[in-house]
Amino acid sequence: MSESTRKYNFDNLMLHLKDRMKLLPNLESKYMGLTLPFPQEKVLLNMIIESIKRLIEHDEDVCIAVHFNQSDDGAIQYNKIIFIGNDYLHFKRIINFMNRQHIKLDIKDTCILYRECTADLNINLKGNHSRITSLNDLFAGVEIHIDHLEAGMGYQYENKQVKEDIIHYCCHKDDEEGKELGYQLFVKSLDYFSKKLLAEGFVLGYPAVDSKIKIMRASCSMCFYRDYYYISGTHISLKIAMQEVDWQICEPLMQVHMTCNKLYFEGNSFFRGVENLCILQEEGFYKLSFRSRLSTIIDILEEMYNHEEDVSDFHMKLDSYVPVEDVTQLKEKFKMINNIDKWKDELEEQEMNSAIPPV
Repeated sequence: MSESTRKYNFDNLMLHLKDRMKLLPNLESKYMGLTLPFPQEKVLLNMIIESIKRLIEHDEDVCIAVHFNQSDDGAIQYNKIIFIGNDYLHFKRIINFMNRQHIKLDIKDTCILYRECTADLNINLKGNHSRITSLNDLFAGVEIHIDHLEAGMGYQYENKQVKEDIIHYCCHKDDEEGKELGYQLFVKSLDYFSKKLLAEGFVLGYPAVDSKIKIMRASCSMCFYRDYYYISGTHISLKIAMQEVDWQICEPLMQVHMTCNKLYFEGNSFFRGVENLCILQEEGFYKLSFRSRLSTIIDILEEMYNHEEDVSDFHMKLDSYVPVEDVTQLKEKFKMINNIDKWKDELEEQEMNSAIPPV
């Protein structure tokens, strides 16, 4: 490979990683979604996909995901499309936009954006990947540390690897330019795939809780320069390292503040099941403060937000994440759709493959 070709490929791959980084979902402080049954008619599906693309162009804070089941042979059956927003009021804006696109969403069809969490935080995790071919050998390895961030902070990345001599060749040892290009590509890949893997999850595909990945050590060795080896080596070794811990499904724990009249409070059975309820009584009104699992309060959110005669000053924010109480209810897989056009191509390919009779 000529030096000009190598530099051209390097520039394209760096640009590719930069573009893919922009597609990673911004899930900071997001904890809930609106669901839409996955359409079975192709015309309706295409209409919805085009409407989603217009929605994202109009509102960059919207994230799209899907619930699906996958058979043993890899066949995917999509069940629901999920519109993830910042809060309840954001959902109202999403619904209004999609209604103008003749797509009906209902505020009652809400779902929880679960997270995947691990308690294994005080250990360094190691992952290695090797690939042996007749032309080149790859040996990549990482050592990482995972920290939890404050709820709603998103994902962070820190490279604590201070040694720059982490690229090695057993052939062309004097290829200093190749080592420099490889170093830049390897480090960029570590940043991208750290965040991507956290966004994709490991159990059912839900994103990890707000986390910081610290790269403690990393290295990549091969016979001679192969740019795509740096990407594959980073991706797989990071994935192996992150799978070393025990991941579990968690749900949001919400901090709620509200004011309601006395009759509403005393007649609402919901409050009798709330723990750590703080009450400040005024004439005819109660000021309430409490924490609640989102699964406990999600079914009455519409009432809380819209029952203006009895409820005022209703505010809810993300407090933390807690393990779900009944994991057996969570069976559907979850996937973020970061590139709508690519997803559309995948759906068309699946349709074509399903139409081909087995041999």
